[in-house]
Amino acid sequence: MNGIDEMMTHLISTTYSQMDSGEILKTLGFAAVLSAALVLTYRIGHSRNGYQPKFAVTLVIMSFVSTILMDLIMSNLALSLGMLGSLSIVRFRTNIREPRDIGFIIWSMAIGLTASTMSYTAGIFGSVILVVLMIITKRDDAAAENRLLVVRGSCADIDSIQELLSKNSKYLHIKAKNILSDSFELVYEIRISDSDSNRVIENIFEFGGIDAVNLLAPNEN
Repeated sequence: MNGIDEMMTHLISTTYSQMDSGEILKTLGFAAVLSAALVLTYRIGHSRNGYQPKFAVTLVIMSFVSTILMDLIMSNLALSLGMLGSLSIVRFRTNIREPRDIGFIIWSMAIGLTASTMSYTAGIFGSVILVVLMIITKRDDAAAENRLLVVRGSCADIDSIQELLSKNSKYLHIKAKNILSDSFELVYEIRISDSDSNRVIENIFEFGGIDAVNLLAPNEN
């Protein structure tokens, strides 16, 4: 047991090759360059409604944090074990709006790994491949995401409203239909471009008997 204890003590106290300030600045600079490519790709690869500036900033922060953490882990084993134990109790709960965003998160972490290990070739070629993949998999209709359209009124031809929406949308699904003796409320899930939405709302009011029309943006949890 004493031999094992001595070995573990020696292992924990072992300090790996310390990175000098020049190497640290080089890794952070490399991470900054790849992070810029990451954010630019994220902006190009998302529609105006899908792009989240705060999420883009978070991606950059994650790149730098992962770089710094890996620099620390590589310099001292004892610190890495303590950090592993600390991070193991942290739980992250974030709603991802689009599955492709998970790829951007992993990419930002990979930037930190390649920068801290000075695997510059892997980082550059990997980022080039990811830039191409993320851009070519961008959704075709940048301005047309599913939204909620709520129509409230007292008396109107509901069938005519639905016919109008069907002709001017790429996707239409009725979520709720509440009809009372003196009023009604229709809730549609609709995919329509910004340029067509204003015209369609005006056409709905032209039917008469319409109190309000609300077009809700995609949910941004």
